[in-house]
Amino acid sequence: MRDKSSVGGSKMHVARVDDPIWLGEEAKRMSRKLLRKEHRGPGDTIEAAAHRLESRHRVPASVIMQCRNRPPREMKVSRWMAVFTAYWAEFGTRAEAAYEEKRETTDAHPALVRLADLVAGRTAEAPTTAPRGKP
Repeated sequence: MRDKSSVGGSKMHVARVDDPIWLGEEAKRMSRKLLRKEHRGPGDTIEAAAHRLESRHRVPASVIMQCRNRPPREMKVSRWMAVFTAYWAEFGTRAEAAYEEKRETTDAHPALVRLADLVAGRTAEAPTTAPRGKP
């Protein structure tokens, strides 16, 4: 018979979306990306970049710095929403523009385009061809 003790380390790990640790890691990733975009290079400090984010997106600089410095376990979940909102305000419009550009230039089947629109949360456009059987 086979020894089953070696199976313990090879199990697949699935992260739950409502897990606060996963959300904390996402908040850390988003705050790092926001700070990386806002940082102006040598001579600029991370704290100054956090304060510029605070004035532009109304996310407290202390929350940005906590997301950068603390492990996800030690942060309050209620404070992350400001980071999520700022991230979406900063990078969401660029994603929407990229989706529109790709959608306009695709030659995929219309059913796939409608499915992509459904996933993206858009309303389906009216069909461009006339129904069959009618002149």
